[in-house]
Amino acid sequence: MSKNSPLSALMPARRIGLLTALLMAPERWWSLSGLARSLETTASSLQRDLAALTEAGILQRRQDGNRVFYRADPDGPLLPELQGLIAKTTGLVGVLREALQPVAKRIRVACVFGSVARGEADASSDVDLLVVGVVGLKDLASPLTDASDRLGRPVNPHVFPPAELESKVAAGDRFLLTVLGDRKLFVFGSADEQGGSAAEEADPAARSRSE
Repeated sequence: MSKNSPLSALMPARRIGLLTALLMAPERWWSLSGLARSLETTASSLQRDLAALTEAGILQRRQDGNRVFYRADPDGPLLPELQGLIAKTTGLVGVLREALQPVAKRIRVACVFGSVARGEADASSDVDLLVVGVVGLKDLASPLTDASDRLGRPVNPHVFPPAELESKVAAGDRFLLTVLGDRKLFVFGSADEQGGSAAEEADPAARSRSE
């Protein structure tokens, strides 16, 4: 994690690591030993943070014999906000941004869309990724395999050269209009660079859906 991450100014790196692991896979029960291995630390070093997060209603705790397990509390009032914060910094977006750095100069826009971006993903959900740039699936294969391994979910790329995306959107491509008008998490670029003008010409409702 970058020392310049906004979260690093708010909480210790160990707690950020815990939240990233637990909130980005909220349906998973993690054993204490499993968390320690994942974060490359000792179980004893995590116990105080886990107790604090459980007491705050962010995590749930259960015990099975001598083993203790934790997961995100699905009824926690701050769960969606915390997931969004983690996804935009050290979690989903951070992992994808780091994985795509070798080809970043050839990407105009990369953004996550679909159920993950909407906060509706379940354990079987893929990460749908729209990539606009001078880059091909072959260039993305290795970086996204690494990202998939780190996220514990397959990353499913949809790649378009800028001109092709503009052409398809102007022609009223339903898939792209839906993607452009839905919620997204931007890895590179912004809404202003994703072909929005063409989307608005083809579908005047696209602008209002994306705001």
